[in-house]
Amino acid sequence: MPRTEGTAPELQYPNELGYYYRVLVQPPKPVWVRLDAILIRDPGAPRHVNGAGLDMTGERPGTLTHWVPTFAGDWMGRVNFAVSYADGRAPLHLTDQLVPAYALRPRAAGDDPRRTPRRR
Repeated sequence: MPRTEGTAPELQYPNELGYYYRVLVQPPKPVWVRLDAILIRDPGAPRHVNGAGLDMTGERPGTLTHWVPTFAGDWMGRVNFAVSYADGRAPLHLTDQLVPAYALRPRAAGDDPRRTPRRR
């Protein structure tokens, strides 16, 4: 998936009048989202365990739809993914979330998203 600004399809093949009759749309890419890289705990903060809270550990499957550059030159992926609750409730589905590039890695087409996520 090319790293581009914006979300518009890429115009291709202009005719002699300058009109484009074909566009290139990149399909979403499967990725793994490192939840513990998104939420970084303050080392000095006291830990208060909440058995009904979100489980922000390990990796979850997601789909990367776009790359968005930051002013500082970093890249953010626009990703759809789900986060599980610790108490087993239905997961929280998140759409169009900006996730830093360092928290994403490619997921092979054969990887089963229902498998136990890899812990880091």
